[in-house]
Amino acid sequence: MLQTTAVRDGDHYVINGTKWLITGAEGASFVIIMAMMEDGSATMFLSDMARPEIRLERLMDSLDSCFTGGHGVLHFENLRIPAADVLGEIGKGFRYAQVRLAPARLTHCMRWLGAARRAHDTALAYARQRQAFGKRLGEHEGVGFMLADNAMDLHNTRLAIWHCAWVLDQGHSGNRESSMTKVTASEAAWRIVDRSVQILGGRGVTGEAIVERIFRDLRAFRIYDGPSEVHRWSLASKLLDGKIS
Repeated sequence: MLQTTAVRDGDHYVINGTKWLITGAEGASFVIIMAMMEDGSATMFLSDMARPEIRLERLMDSLDSCFTGGHGVLHFENLRIPAADVLGEIGKGFRYAQVRLAPARLTHCMRWLGAARRAHDTALAYARQRQAFGKRLGEHEGVGFMLADNAMDLHNTRLAIWHCAWVLDQGHSGNRESSMTKVTASEAAWRIVDRSVQILGGRGVTGEAIVERIFRDLRAFRIYDGPSEVHRWSLASKLLDGKIS
């Protein structure tokens, strides 16, 4: 819902607006600003962060804590950007954003697959050594089934990531595949970590185990880089229009 605007004024563009959930804003040396033009198109601009017209209003208190610089709210007030500092061409901001979305989205999937695997390994090690009711915790069917489901989710997520990476490696845009992989990875990783917390019991909801932090950090992945619902909507639209089968 792009509402930050850029208006031409001589050899400059004047930018006004507020953007929130801007990851890494604190400590950044420069910023890439996507703004709406007067004709309704979008353009990217480059600016130093150390400008009085750019104000970091606050850092948001978010559930996750794994991103350097946190998530900030930035306000732009009459920021003048020379026409020479336009990134690429006027009006092609969305097109440029799409070029990087698929591979960048895939790196998130890889990272969170690794985090989910760490949570699973932690829970598995605990289930192997923890004694409960006369036998190892993992030998109880309820716990053993959760471990088995984790293994299947990990396997399927890894295959989806590999396939999307292969599609990109063939020179394709991979928009459809990256959407599918993002939903698959984010939802499977959430199930894996949630099960891992359950297996660890009381330890799983405290800082005594790394799984508690992974649980907090991972929840946002189903929202970041496009909520699952948006990806499903996009895929459904392509299916209905016959663009994919």
